[in-house]
Formats: sequence, C-alpha cells, structure tokens
Amino acid sequence: MLSRLDGVGARRGLAASLAFVSACALSACGDGSPGEPFGRTESALNANDKTAFEFFVAKGLTNFQAAGIIGNLDQESNDSPTAVQQGGPGRGIAQWSAGGRWDTDTNDNAVWYAKKQAESVWSLQLQLEFVWYELQTFSSYGLASLKKTTNVTDATVVFETDFEGCGNCQEATRVSYAKAALNAYGSIPYGATFVSQSFPLATTTLTMVEGEVLPSYIELKNTGTKAWDSNTRIGTTQPRDRASAFADSTWLAPNRPAAVKGTVAPGATYKFTFDLAAPDKPGTYDEFFGVLEEGVTWFSDSGQGGPSDNDLEVKIIVVPKDGGAGATDAGAHTDAATGHVTADGGPDPADPPAGCSIGRPSGAGSQAGAFGAFLFAAAAIIRRSEKRPRRR
Repeated sequence: MLSRLDGVGARRGLAASLAFVSACALSACGDGSPGEPFGRTESALNANDKTAFEFFVAKGLTNFQAAGIIGNLDQESNDSPTAVQQGGPGRGIAQWSAGGRWDTDTNDNAVWYAKKQAESVWSLQLQLEFVWYELQTFSSYGLASLKKTTNVTDATVVFETDFEGCGNCQEATRVSYAKAALNAYGSIPYGATFVSQSFPLATTTLTMVEGEVLPSYIELKNTGTKAWDSNTRIGTTQPRDRASAFADSTWLAPNRPAAVKGTVAPGATYKFTFDLAAPDKPGTYDEFFGVLEEGVTWFSDSGQGGPSDNDLEVKIIVVPKDGGAGATDAGAHTDAATGHVTADGGPDPADPPAGCSIGRPSGAGSQAGAFGAFLFAAAAIIRRSEKRPRRR
C-alpha cells in the first residue's frame, strides 16, 4: 500500500511517520495479508502480467527491469486493477493506500490522475500509466536506480524498496514472480532504446533557415533478441508513414529517413544517419520518428520492445532566408493525429515534451532568474522533507 508525505512541516511529517508505523501494525502493509495474494507459479501468470510487462518494456526498461516491476505487482495484487485489500487501505495493482497515494496526496494520487486523464481509475492501462507517472515525476520512487540494475533480482528489490515501501515484503516471493515473468515474456524479438541524437532534444526548438540542410543522426541500442539488418529502419510517425517536409535525397523515401547498413547484434548500437532539409515554407514543425523491421513489425507494436511512436522527436522552426519579421508567425505545424500541415502562430507553449525530451529551456531575464532561485530553494526544502520515511 502506497502514499507519499507532502513535506509540510516537520511535525506533520513525524505524525505521518508514526501513523504509518501504526497502520502497518494493523493492516500488514504488503506482507501478504488478505487482498495481497501470493504463492502463484509461472503457470498462473495472467494476461495482465503480459500487458504490464510489454508496457514497461515499451517505455524503455529492459526485459528484466520490467519483470522486476511485475514481480512486485503480482505480490501486491495479482496484478489486478480492481484489487481491494481486505480490511485495509490498499487499492489497485500497486495497492496504493486510500487516504494517501490512492486518493489524497497532492499531485500524486491515482484518483486525481484518472480525472486528469478522463479515464477510469480502476482500469489497468490507467494504473500502469500512473505507475510510470510516479516513477518519472518523483525521484524518490527509484526510476534512476531501477535503470541502473543489471539483473532481475536487483530490479525487483529496487522497485520493492523505493516504490512499494512495503512492510513484511516477502522479497523471495516477489523475486520468484519476477523470474517467472522474465521466463514467460522476456524474449522480445525487436526493441531499441535511445542513446543519442545530433539535433536538440524536443524541449529545445531547433531553428533552421529555408532550404538549409542539416546532417543528422539518431543513435539507438538493439535491446531485442533479433539482429538488425537492412530492413531495420527509422520511419515517420504521428501518424505512421506520413510524408515528412524535411526529406531529401539521403532518405530512402519521404517516410523513411534511414536504414541499417550491415547488421547490428543484440546489445550493440547503431547511428541512423540522414539529412534534415528545411522546406521553403517558414513555420513550426514537430517531427516524430519510430523504428520498424520493414514488412514485419514496428518496434512499438504489442510484443516488441519499443520505442513508442512519440519517443523520438525534434521540434523545428523554419525561418525565411531574408530573416524577415514574423517568420514564425505564419508557419505550419504537423498535426500529430493527421499529419496535416496547417497555419500556426509559432511554438505552442502548451505542447508537452515527449519521449527523449529531457532538456531544460533557458531562463529569460533577471526576474525569471530570481523566481527560479525561489523555486530552487522551495524544491530543496521539499526534497529534504521527502527523505523522511513515507507512508505507503
């Protein structure tokens, strides 16, 4: 069962910690009490386990890291989104605590997140997305540590310790579930994870002049079991196979920037090289790419290892050659749903960063700097408070 301290004062933190100890004594906190079944074997793995495994692999985790999460979810709830702990606060696949991370913690509760996404809080997909939201948003939940693990046992223990925060965790059982999931689902034919790219991450807009040609690359690691060959290609996405305005003669086709030359063994990396050729129409463009084995599958399809169709992205502003005023005011924007280019008033500040967009936009002026310093100090206070023991 899971919740999170909100960091409002030392006394409140101490009171919550004491409440946590008392609650664990009464409700078992993940120790296999009713509502947290355990003791299944590999033969009892269910469809939810496979769905969850593929979800986390598609997010860029390795097969054993994804299996480590599954082992914990099986221990907590049998990976059931409708699981309710008998006589206790646990809810959902991770047994988030009612009165905490299930429904009350500020900006960190499943009910709030479900309303924000306009989905049912009891759906498996929503709860998987919420797990990923928590991992990405709150460093204390251990995503960085999870990504550093090199085997299924360590991955299971890291997720158990940092994310679940259980009491009597039945660690050996969690590991056995994780190993069962890895044995059942760990063979992923096609998968890739991001290594680097030559152009800015999508949090920073790339500026190009009409007609400018920018030699580019995307470097990826083969995380599947199949070797890559000449049919392993970068393809346009959002939607798939759209014709890109930035294609030139270095591309295989307007929807295929590049392909592997030779072979790339599992575990090896490869740089897909191609040009970005700015069109003659000034404006703002959002280019998305995915990976596919031509004629076989996209790497983001079910059963494959990703990346997702919106993970590889570059945002570009094309300005006129003469540098005239208003160059970005009457441009074009590639619609992620249709691929149509339409009039645009410049970069959309509401556009969320996606995929490999991990950069940070620069400040703007002394007032922004002062405000940033204030936020930094506030964040430091919150981080210090979050180091205290947290309720599940």
